Amino acid sequence: MKKAVVISVLATALGAAAVTPVMAQSATQSVQAVQIGSTTISINGTAVAIRTIDASGVTLASVRDLAKALEASLNVAGSTITVQLNHNVVSLNDAVTVNGTAFVEPVSFLSKLGVGYSQGNITTIKLLQDVDQVTWVNASKLIVSKSADTGREDYLVDAATGKNELLLTSSDTSELIVSPDGSKAAYSEEDGTVNIIDLSTKQSTKVSTDTSIKNEMQFSADGSSIFFFQGDKNTVICKLSLADGSVTKILEDKVDYKANLSVSADGTKVAYFQIKQPVVKNDATDVSKDDVTIDPTGTETQAYFYDSAKADNKPVQLTTDKNDKAFLELAADGSKAYFVSINDDTVGSVASVNTASVEAASVYSAEDVYQLNQAGGKLVLLTAKGDANSISALDPVTGTASKLYSVSDGVSELIVSGNGDIAAISNGQVAVPVNGKFTTITR
Repeated sequence: MKKAVVISVLATALGAAAVTPVMAQSATQSVQAVQIGSTTISINGTAVAIRTIDASGVTLASVRDLAKALEASLNVAGSTITVQLNHNVVSLNDAVTVNGTAFVEPVSFLSKLGVGYSQGNITTIKLLQDVDQVTWVNASKLIVSKSADTGREDYLVDAATGKNELLLTSSDTSELIVSPDGSKAAYSEEDGTVNIIDLSTKQSTKVSTDTSIKNEMQFSADGSSIFFFQGDKNTVICKLSLADGSVTKILEDKVDYKANLSVSADGTKVAYFQIKQPVVKNDATDVSKDDVTIDPTGTETQAYFYDSAKADNKPVQLTTDKNDKAFLELAADGSKAYFVSINDDTVGSVASVNTASVEAASVYSAEDVYQLNQAGGKLVLLTAKGDANSISALDPVTGTASKLYSVSDGVSELIVSGNGDIAAISNGQVAVPVNGKFTTITR
């Protein structure tokens, strides 16, 4: 795995150990006598000498030295030099060549490789590696979590550079969830109690002593409460008030195995998947016997909707088909539910159901849909068509998809904020778009 680093060039004078003047030539520069010197760069605190030349007052750096320092791959085919760092590729056709060594303007070259720098100042950043979970705080910051000897470590990470600081060390706690305004995060302890972390002060406060099991916690749109599935079988849908720590039951229908909770903006409507367990037939007391059979009939995942504002309301079953389903999203006003429908050929498409009329519709099937998220009234999709993968914004009303990025097939997951900020998991690393190009911020 290539090393993604944050690097900046130290603007020092050419070293005194210059060699005898040699001839420099490129496709765009006339032959002239130059001297090869050196300058120093810092990569995560390690000083590295890079050969340089002065070309008409501009300092150029050795492509090979930079690639080696970055642990990037370098290939030469004819007059073209190709350098690849993670998923960023730069092809050079006009590098200045001195005595068989190619030189380029370093700042532009490093930027194209997705390597960060800051106004000529050395930045020493040790990027996180082997991360487990990622969530957005705001447009410039994420929370990245990874396993540790003590349990789990959560870090605040700069989305542009990967610079990180430890936020929380914990054991046997739930994943952190972030409020819509990015001011706080929440998690539950092993005993079910809930803590809130102020992300500006990093101070943690216990806000609820309720000890029930809490799964799939998520903030309400106004950040005043937290919705969750209660119990080890996700039987009940509840709401926790952050003001007084009280827990209110939203839906208690005594049906187990709910999943993929989605809540309307006003908090009165919820959608979820219901997962029915297969039936064990014949001798159900001893599943090791040969005459035991498991009947999966009717166990297909189905979508349900519940409006808590209606008196004596019961959950409404939105789907009945046999397709697999994933990534359920309830529209902000609760009028429609969207999800990825996966047919027998394991091809995904976007479907919708009107929660009032239970009328189903196909929304998008032009490409194979791997993932769906909702952000700002749009649906953000990770799709594939042939050998090309894309991230697109889908208008759920018109079914029109606008491509945002073309990405490699190494992208396995998107992390999308409510405001539409996008990060991607690419070959196990976290990457975010910087100036229109995805840049790796973990390794």
